[in-house]
Amino acid sequence: MDVPKEHLSTLLDHGLYSSAQMLGCFAVSSPSISPETSPHLKAESLVLYGDSLFREKEYSRAIQIYKQALQYHKIIPKQNAAASVTIRSSLSAANRSSSPGSLNPSALNENEVKFKIATCHNSLNESKAALAEMEGIPSKSRNLEMHLMMAKLYRNSRHTRAAIGCFKECLRNCPYILDAIIALAELGVSAKDIISLFPQTPNRSGRPPFDYSDSSRWLLRYVEAQCCVASNDYKGGLELFSELLQRFPNNIHILLEMAKVKAVIGKNDEAILDFEKVRSIDPHLVTYMDEYAMLLKLKSDNFKLNKLVHDLLNIDPTRPEVFVALSVLWEKKDERGALSYVEKSLRIDERHVTGYIMKGNLFLSMNRPEAAVIAYRGAQELRPDLRSYQGLVRSYLALSKIKEALYVAREAMKAMPQSAKALKLVGDVHASSSSGREKGVDPDAPEEDEDNEADDAEVDPDDADLL
Repeated sequence: MDVPKEHLSTLLDHGLYSSAQMLGCFAVSSPSISPETSPHLKAESLVLYGDSLFREKEYSRAIQIYKQALQYHKIIPKQNAAASVTIRSSLSAANRSSSPGSLNPSALNENEVKFKIATCHNSLNESKAALAEMEGIPSKSRNLEMHLMMAKLYRNSRHTRAAIGCFKECLRNCPYILDAIIALAELGVSAKDIISLFPQTPNRSGRPPFDYSDSSRWLLRYVEAQCCVASNDYKGGLELFSELLQRFPNNIHILLEMAKVKAVIGKNDEAILDFEKVRSIDPHLVTYMDEYAMLLKLKSDNFKLNKLVHDLLNIDPTRPEVFVALSVLWEKKDERGALSYVEKSLRIDERHVTGYIMKGNLFLSMNRPEAAVIAYRGAQELRPDLRSYQGLVRSYLALSKIKEALYVAREAMKAMPQSAKALKLVGDVHASSSSGREKGVDPDAPEEDEDNEADDAEVDPDDADLL
């Protein structure tokens, strides 16, 4: 073999993907690896070459190379079967017990290659193609990573029951997959049902059962907290998160979860303090920083908002949070530019809830309530919260659709019976019509925070050109 695959593997193992890609060209074109005589070597070399393309984020090329590898892999069983007949007719009784490795079976795992193809499709936002590849992997052959990807793909495709089943399978194997816990809570699974999935007896892999002692009790509280937030019991969720924070001081994840909830329910000052604490601990964090940007705009703190956006652009200008933050910054100066930024965020991640909220806010300020309704509905389908209910009510009132506004307001009140702001939405709808003013809320009741006028953004427009 002109290019031993071990050398190609070494380059990949050491992260030298560009060199691996160039060497892979030699490996797959070598005449010493004949598809007719050595399809297993050809298939393995193609997979390694595909891996180098994948690591360089050339997903479309990687897909084609992986598929070629699977085509050569299908030839191997036929060759092995023919070789077996010849060998059985010539070997002596003593040699019949020799290792099957003499047939040069391929070390290629077909299911792993299909998973790599699915991962490439997913990276290209081709969810249907990714799901089709994953469904071609037998359920018994799926590992933990495969189950989690299938769960997310099913959820993105709105196959809720299938998604719940896959997320549950993840937790049956490992109770510490927090992604699965959050997803199941958002999909309406109760805390009791989620906790019941945790392994009670050692499983096939020999993992011990879940320990309900004090050392692991925090995970039960975490499940309960996420289920509270998902069911709009924000007060209960904050209490549980606060309890967890006492046990794990300066826990960035818990601080972010608390800040996000406080932003939703309008405790803006407290949320800002939490976000600032997170940034003091880890100034390179991007997660939820668009939520922080929206709060800074409400406080008209343009200095901090400008600094935040500059920092985010330097950290990772490819994340959806960065584009939402840019949209927030540019809203008062250039609404169309702000809208283009938020649309970029949703092209990167079509499930980015804050992007839909910001998009709805922009359409309302641009006097386009019909488009705002669509944006807020997009947020509600993913994760309904008080802000999407408020946005929908404001949009329907702007369209003079009183019945629709009242329906949404009552829906919010039903979902959040303890929320004064949800109750106020019903009053706002009644007060919007002359016949309903008497049914409105007490005019002396405190109003919710309104957007304050912000000064012109000070970020150099050339920063945007970097994107």
